Amino acid sequence: MAAAAAVIWMTGSRIEIAGFLRFFLLGLALLGLSLWCRRRLPDRRLAHAAAIVGAATWALILCGLVSNVGLRLGAPLADERFARADALVGINAGTVVQSIAAQPLVTSILAAAYNSSGIAVVAVIFLAIARNHIGAAWELVATAILSMQVVAIASLGVPAWGVMRHFGLAGLQGAGLPAGAGVYQWPAFEHFRHGGDQLVRLADMGGVVAFPSFHTVLALMLTQALAGTRMRWLGPPWSAVIILAAIPMGGHYGVDLAAGFLVWLGCAVLARRISSPSA
Repeated sequence: MAAAAAVIWMTGSRIEIAGFLRFFLLGLALLGLSLWCRRRLPDRRLAHAAAIVGAATWALILCGLVSNVGLRLGAPLADERFARADALVGINAGTVVQSIAAQPLVTSILAAAYNSSGIAVVAVIFLAIARNHIGAAWELVATAILSMQVVAIASLGVPAWGVMRHFGLAGLQGAGLPAGAGVYQWPAFEHFRHGGDQLVRLADMGGVVAFPSFHTVLALMLTQALAGTRMRWLGPPWSAVIILAAIPMGGHYGVDLAAGFLVWLGCAVLARRISSPSA
């Protein structure tokens, strides 16, 4: 919350209260529901589910405010630096995108994996709650909430348009890649980096963070969630497919993925230490 307040103050931005208020109230209502369920229901799974959704709602809004409004700070674009960093280890994200776009079946698989990654994470969290593995559910939620804030704050100094713009690959939209692949964040990026409107509207915000990659965090959370189950074998390949998909579908550089891995690792370790509410 402090980071969001600081960015808003530093940029002289104003918040459209009506747009954000309903989500603040939603989070508040869910936390209230959680308290009511704790007191009235013997099975506390609903209480934990409501608290998790409420906390995640607030965390997502704060992450969006920091990352989007933070573009108004005017930090130098990092695309060239990211491409050079990739080249040091022999990676050319533009070539990766073109190779994938030339294979329709691979493109379809990667698009499906990328687009469903958020829903998949939500599903494994609620599956843990349904199985009464409350500690595991909170560990996943804490990993996501911590990662959101770290990713948003880290992105402030290294804004980037992404692979599609840097390598001039926008023409692959509908010609090898699905519409929006790697460019869906451009309108929000343009609005907050170059627009003159100081009013921050929820409708104008988007997933503008390139570095570190939050989709990499989501991908690894699936391995984290499945590690203690009989489906543990599915986690690593599922995560790997989503991480690969983040290059053409999210417009990420290789260095974004590496940074996303480090964010996930640090936040997952911290989450394991702090996420132990009574079930």
